[in-house]
Amino acid sequence: MVRFDPFRELEELQERLARAFGTAPQQGPRVYAPPVDVLEDEAGLHLHIYLPGVEPDKVEVVAEEGVLSVKAERPFEKRENVAYHRLEGPYGIFARSFNVPSTFDLSRVQAKFRHGVLHLTVPKAEASKPKKIQVQVE
Repeated sequence: MVRFDPFRELEELQERLARAFGTAPQQGPRVYAPPVDVLEDEAGLHLHIYLPGVEPDKVEVVAEEGVLSVKAERPFEKRENVAYHRLEGPYGIFARSFNVPSTFDLSRVQAKFRHGVLHLTVPKAEASKPKKIQVQVE
């Protein structure tokens, strides 16, 4: 269901270690995998993607060919005459993709952004919902 990128995990660990020891982080655009909660109930699949500090207009959700992708950006705007002693907040590009089984209908994804959390709902496909069969008497 969730695409795992071991190299992204290693890059994030390397950056956290660099920050902990006070060394300079890697220069250039950095792509982060935001934390996510994935839940399923009788209505469908629910994803809660944590994007603190991201403006809603910087969030993009794309559903195609069985994959649900989320991309967002929280740019760092360096101010002049300011000494930055520590920056632990995530800045840059956030991206995450999920393989979604055909039992869910990607054409009806709903997205809501509330308090820094993107809430995605992917309803179950009609074909996968239980159907009550009427028994006929002859």
